Amino acid sequence: MKKVMVIVFALILVVGFASAVMAAGWDSCKGCHTDSGKPAPSKADLTKKYKTSADLIKAAKASKSPMMNNFKKDDVLKEAAKDLGLK
Repeated sequence: MKKVMVIVFALILVVGFASAVMAAGWDSCKGCHTDSGKPAPSKADLTKKYKTSADLIKAAKASKSPMMNNFKKDDVLKEAAKDLGLK
């Protein structure tokens, strides 16, 4: 029984990590861009500040925050801007 529980727990961990890695667009951003005291501007703040996807992408790529380094790829930023409703 203990062996089965360990296997089930391991599978849950694998699925959890896989879903976090596969997050795309805004889903990959919203962990830090929330209203709950996180270090980044919220979704509402971003949509007020940036009117076009080009503006958002330019600002994201210019960011000096080391937390943004993995997210400066065009495909991730374009999908996030689309999810935010920016044209």
